[in-house]
Amino acid sequence: MITLDHVSKVYSSRGQEVRAVDDVSLEVAAGELQVLIGPSGSGKTTTMRMINCLETPTHGSII
Repeated sequence: MITLDHVSKVYSSRGQEVRAVDDVSLEVAAGELQVLIGPSGSGKTTTMRMINCLETPTHGSII
């Protein structure tokens, strides 16, 4: 099982805060298939990178 609990990712760009992912909560059970769908720049890849431990969430937890 994968659990995202209030996960956010914030980057700093030119002195401004950019929220790539904002307060995502999600549970994926073992053997379950889920799909992330959204427009370009909506945080899909960043979310997957955090699930795969390639990025660290700014807030929240992934178990």
